[in-house]
Amino acid sequence: MKRYKKLFLILATSFLFGCVAPGTTFEEVSDAKLNEAIRIIKTTNLDKPIKKTRKEAILMVENIVKKSMPAAIEWCEANNIPKARCKWRFNYLDDDVFNAFASGRNQITYTKGLMNGVASEEEVAFVIAHEIGHHIGNHIANSQRNIMLGSLAGRILGTVIEGSDELISQTTDLGARFGSLFYSRDQEKEADYFSLVILNKSGFDLIKARDVIIRMAKQSERSKRSGFFDTHPTGPERLARFNQTYSEFLKNN
Repeated sequence: MKRYKKLFLILATSFLFGCVAPGTTFEEVSDAKLNEAIRIIKTTNLDKPIKKTRKEAILMVENIVKKSMPAAIEWCEANNIPKARCKWRFNYLDDDVFNAFASGRNQITYTKGLMNGVASEEEVAFVIAHEIGHHIGNHIANSQRNIMLGSLAGRILGTVIEGSDELISQTTDLGARFGSLFYSRDQEKEADYFSLVILNKSGFDLIKARDVIIRMAKQSERSKRSGFFDTHPTGPERLARFNQTYSEFLKNN
């Protein structure tokens, strides 16, 4: 076990010095803001989720896309984002898991579980705009790059220390897994920020949209701060950052 910990530390160091984070970086939120977010999560009584038929779910997302598309395209143009990254395809997945995800070819998939697990259009809009943010930020390509670089770094490390084929295979796999973690939290923060910008410019009620973060946080048992190996910020971190950005919007309006 100690041997693998040492290998991981070496690998982590080599990967850190070999990569530069793309996109936006974010400062840590203060303990005071985190504690306030935790209080909101504990004390907020959310509306009961509303079940939808497949047709109703698809129609809701189509309306959200129609309403938010002008702001999303405006953001792309203002930030010189290639047009190829700003044309999205939306797919409904008949799966009871509460989920949505961005994938290759500008696909955004949302599940039956997501649509039946929220109470308002605004909650769905936040999730959809978040996935749009992943495409705008080119996060999929960047994540694939990090996995490839991590795998390569692991293989080189295994070779340099003259390990067996088995050890080289293990360090390669370890590197790929480390690469998949690298910067992913900042990508999630960036996607949340993009989502807020898009929804704010599109006229959505951001406080209602915020309910989806509270809803997910109530279902999670994660601590208030994310650890080094976590791929996503915790619910309190996301809510605290949401509140901070929302306050900035109010000041600028």
